[in-house]
Order: sequence, then structure tokens, then C-alpha cells
Amino acid sequence: MCTNNTYSSKRLSKKLSIPLGQSQEMLSYVVYGCDSYEQLISLLKSDSFENQNLILAALHSNAELFLLKILNTDMNNILSRFNERVENTKINENIVVEVFAIETTDFKWKIN
Repeated sequence: MCTNNTYSSKRLSKKLSIPLGQSQEMLSYVVYGCDSYEQLISLLKSDSFENQNLILAALHSNAELFLLKILNTDMNNILSRFNERVENTKINENIVVEVFAIETTDFKWKIN
């Protein structure tokens, strides 16, 4: 799951034209609810799932439907934390979905 997080961070970095370290910290907070990237990596390596948002680290382009539904359920919280954390950049559902290498049309089709 650490690998998925690395790729997601790289995609976000590219989409927003920000440094990789900044995107790692941002994803750690807005998607996973962690205080830092180091905390996220530590929790993922420990196999501790006390933080339910960590399941989102398993998202990828061919993810199971239940993972997509979890992302969809948490989408408003994720968008709210993104907009709280990022100034001068409008983040929307499509960007969040694409960060996980999921096509937005596929995502919308599968969750409905």
C-alpha cells in the first residue's frame, strides 16, 4: 500500500505543479487524516487499521467496488480538507479520483 501512496503523491504533485514532499504531506492530511507523511508511512507499515481512512491506500485503477464506495462516501470530507489546506487551487472530485489513477467516468459509473 505504500507504493500506491507514492504514485498518488506523484500524480498529485504533477497535477498541482507542487513539490513531491508537499503533495505527500497534503495527501497524508486530506485523504488519510494523518498529521504527517511520516505518520502515514508508519501506520501503513504497522498494519494498524485504527485509522479507517488507511483503507484508501489500497485504491488503484482496478480497485474493488467497495473501495470506490468508501472513497465516494468520504469524498466531501476529503474535498473539505483539501480546500482547507490548499489556497488558490480549486480541488474537485475529478482531481481526487484521478490522483488514485481511476478514470472519473469509470468511478461515476461503478458507484451508481
